[in-house]
Amino acid sequence: MASSSSSSSHINIKSGPIDTDVLWMQPKHVSEHVWNGEEERKLHIRRAVPTYQGEEQIPEQIFPFLQQSGFGWIIKMGFLKINVSLISALIERWRPETHTFHMRCGECTITLQDVSVLLGISVDGLPLIGPTNLDWADLCEELLGVRPQEGEIKGSVVKLSWLAHHFDQINNDDDEEQVRRFARAWILRFIGGVLFVDKTSNRVSVRYLQFLRDFEECGRYAWGAAVLSFLYREMCSATDYKTKSIGGMCILLQLWAWERCPTLAPKRTPSHIENTPLGHRWLRRGNQHIGNDDVKVFRRKFDIMKRHEFVWEPYPSTVMSFLPPVCLVESLAWYAVVPLICFQVIEWHQPDRVLRQFGMQQPVPESPSQPLNIHGITLKGKHDENWGQLFAPMIQQWNNRHAFRVDAYPRQEGLLSFNSDYMVWYRRKTKMFVDPENAKTATLGEVAEALQYMVSPQGRKTCTFDDLVPYVEKITILSEEQESH
Repeated sequence: MASSSSSSSHINIKSGPIDTDVLWMQPKHVSEHVWNGEEERKLHIRRAVPTYQGEEQIPEQIFPFLQQSGFGWIIKMGFLKINVSLISALIERWRPETHTFHMRCGECTITLQDVSVLLGISVDGLPLIGPTNLDWADLCEELLGVRPQEGEIKGSVVKLSWLAHHFDQINNDDDEEQVRRFARAWILRFIGGVLFVDKTSNRVSVRYLQFLRDFEECGRYAWGAAVLSFLYREMCSATDYKTKSIGGMCILLQLWAWERCPTLAPKRTPSHIENTPLGHRWLRRGNQHIGNDDVKVFRRKFDIMKRHEFVWEPYPSTVMSFLPPVCLVESLAWYAVVPLICFQVIEWHQPDRVLRQFGMQQPVPESPSQPLNIHGITLKGKHDENWGQLFAPMIQQWNNRHAFRVDAYPRQEGLLSFNSDYMVWYRRKTKMFVDPENAKTATLGEVAEALQYMVSPQGRKTCTFDDLVPYVEKITILSEEQESH
């Protein structure tokens, strides 16, 4: 079947990219396979949410320590149901080359602002990186009070079931130290089952345990940045058609879509609960349904989505004023083009490509910051590696993140002009549609939208007859295709 990168005119109109210098990974991207009519792919979500006594609940005795460590808000989000089809359709729009979603209205992404506002976990602080050559059995004995026996630990990895077995219940006569141990085990289970899920979904590396020795100290780390880094990595991996599953904080991905694309969200949007992260409103009873579970339905919604149907700024001052302090602390990091660090997982944060999410006009962006080889770095066979030295330049850039803030641009009033430098550039660089079945409908919508702009007062001032030519060509091709059928 024809490739979406074909040079034939009707394919370019329907799909793209016309220029392949930005989306250079297109031949391996899942959207290429969808376009070519290959077997449907619905991702499996890897996660294992910790439960207590068989119920989706958190022991109240450990709440103070969860709050102290900075996990108090995010850990409650693990119980929210995930719409697998929505996640799968979103990944078809994710681009590992730019760390952005390529929507019809332009690039957009999950930023550190979304992590802060939706999840209430710190995105500022020390990078999550440390030694990988400790005696992990000794560390477990010190901080959990139980030592994994031979066969129960492999390298730095233990089974989540091992943690669940040894920390299945808190007794009324347990002293404070035992409750602390239980809290550490619960956070570790959440890390391995929700935040940083490996390929098995049933193991966790106890290298994260070293950060849980002191709960106050734990709160000084940029866990939110690490969560986003890991999710970026999983999303990038999942764009490979051969990949069948995805881990990481997929709940964040779903919440982001619900807040920014109202046509994707449950019909009844609950009101914000004062002094809680915005994402907590979706935990209310009656709002845990996942709705439609058809990938094609969500794919079509993205393919035909109009420019005004994407919310660039879903967090107005009225929302921000009701958030707890952790959602707003060090918000300067939201604007920084920096590496997000979670041990060997290093992924670049690119707010410079999505300035409209911060209320600014979007210029044509510079080349992405992500090094080409960074996805290939693993911990395998590198237990004695000095990660601090290996990643010193990236750690330094993160620590100096305020110096890497995006440049300030004028405020974007209304929708970005259809004929702006950015949109003209973007339409040549992007893959506009994923499913050819939706291309005709969406192209007609695009032509109508362009013509409406051209006859508007603003369009009359800026558009020429030359600007009209590509849309006449599209109408002509669609007409010819219709006649041929």
